[in-house]
Amino acid sequence: MLLLAVLLGLVAGARAEVLLLAQPGDPAWQPLTFPKIERHTRYEVERPEDLPGRTAFRSAADCSASAMLLSLEDQNLDSHPRLSWRWRLRTPLDIADETVKSGDDFAARVYVMFRFEPEQAGLLRRARQRMGETVFGQTLPGRALSFVWTSGASAGRRWLNPYSEDTAMVALRRGRAPHDSWVREEVDLRAEHLRSFGQAAAPALGLAVMTDSDGSCAEASAEFADFRLLPPRAGPADPPEPNEETTP
Repeated sequence: MLLLAVLLGLVAGARAEVLLLAQPGDPAWQPLTFPKIERHTRYEVERPEDLPGRTAFRSAADCSASAMLLSLEDQNLDSHPRLSWRWRLRTPLDIADETVKSGDDFAARVYVMFRFEPEQAGLLRRARQRMGETVFGQTLPGRALSFVWTSGASAGRRWLNPYSEDTAMVALRRGRAPHDSWVREEVDLRAEHLRSFGQAAAPALGLAVMTDSDGSCAEASAEFADFRLLPPRAGPADPPEPNEETTP
């Protein structure tokens, strides 16, 4: 009996290392809008039948952009550097080149934002940060990773956002057709930050989901659910496997 109790305790401890983040619909998620964009994407909370016990955001963009934001300031990426979630594409976009400003629209984005660290920034960058925080009246992130479901850029491609060199874009999926099944993603945030910016990640500031079509003025829709933070993998990291493209 003692051995069984010890084994059960070890299993419970291992499971406890996975941190399930606030579900869509929890008040911890807050709308994030942008001053120069008047039309906002709608986010409805639903309970998908094919994801028992979970809630999801279903987005609906129509020439609009806004996000739903969850604070990560209480989370520690040193102990839980891997982020996982589920998403699926409902109404895709058709963008020829998503790496330029005119094409910076995505049916599904997942952002992770990191704290601004002035000691790693130059004088001009620190001045821009102070000005931005004065204008917005709140703490703004430094760097960010944006994981996207593209319509044009191939899965596995990386580039700096055309509006901000402090945001690295990472294409995980590509598709121009609806995707009915949930797709699970898992990314190592510390490794992605180092690969994108050449520096260790600052403490995490926030997580956001977004569907935007303000540039293309088209309709777009996606679903997001089941956000978790996971501990590092045991032993050497497995080489990343390329995600399949979902374009028929």
